[in-house]
Amino acid sequence: MSQRERVDVYTIPPNFAKEGTIFSGRVEARNAVEAAILVFLLFQVLLSLDIGVRGKIYVGVIVILPVAIFSVLGVQGESLTSFIFQFFRYLGKRRILTSPDARYRLKRNRRLKKQENRKQRPQKQKGGVKNRKRSKRTEAEAQRSKEIGKAAAERGEAGRESEQEDQ
Repeated sequence: MSQRERVDVYTIPPNFAKEGTIFSGRVEARNAVEAAILVFLLFQVLLSLDIGVRGKIYVGVIVILPVAIFSVLGVQGESLTSFIFQFFRYLGKRRILTSPDARYRLKRNRRLKKQENRKQRPQKQKGGVKNRKRSKRTEAEAQRSKEIGKAAAERGEAGRESEQEDQ
C-alpha cells in the first residue's frame, strides 16, 4: 500500500466540545461550583471549632477533602445536590408493600382465568398443505385423485407389458 492510499483515522473523544465542563472536559461546571460552596461552608465550620491547628488540619484532611472530591465527581453522572434531592424524594414517595386487598385478588383471579381459557382453546394450525383443514368434499376429491393416479400407473405398466410382448 502506498502513502497516497493510506487513510488516517482519527477518533473523537467523548468529551470533545462538551459544554458546561472545565479542565478539558473532566469536571462539569455545576459540580465544581457545588464543591466550592460546600468546601467554603465546611471550612467556615472548621475554623469555628475550638481545637488546635494540628487537629484542624487532621479534620480538614479526613472530612473536607473527601467531601470535596466526592462533590466534584458527583454520583453516577449526576451532581451531588441533584442526587441528594432525588434520594429524599424517594424516601418521601416510596411505597410500602402490604397484603393485597379483595379488589386486587378479584382482578388477579379473573386475569388468571382468562389466561387458562386461552390455553385451552384450540389454536389455529400454521403451515402448508399438511396442516390445512379440508372439507369433506376436498377430502373426497383428494381420494379420487389418488385412485385415478393409481389406475393410470397400473394402465401404464400394462401398456409397457403389451409393448414388450409385441417385440
